[in-house]
Amino acid sequence: MKNNNLRRAVLTAHYAEERSTKEQLIRKIGEGYVVCTCKVDRHHKNGPEIHKVTNTGIIVIYNERTGKLVTKLIARPNQLKRYFANGYVPSYLFRLAREHQRRGYNNL
Repeated sequence: MKNNNLRRAVLTAHYAEERSTKEQLIRKIGEGYVVCTCKVDRHHKNGPEIHKVTNTGIIVIYNERTGKLVTKLIARPNQLKRYFANGYVPSYLFRLAREHQRRGYNNL
């Protein structure tokens, strides 16, 4: 699926060091389009992050201040509950994340 609303970003050192296996799998799955965007502040020294959840079960994380890409994750079902109001995750997305987890995609 074509990526219509995920901008290309400069990479952080953290993302540049990640294994290419995960990136290849994400390309195969497809980044999809953004269905949920959240600001996450874990009081990291580099500041808050923007987490974008896509319809293909990918979470793309950017540094809010610099706009740099921090990492991409393959979402786990319970992880998605934190992003959606009242923990309600669209059923198609929850099932997809559960299937990705069953296949071990989160362990790359």
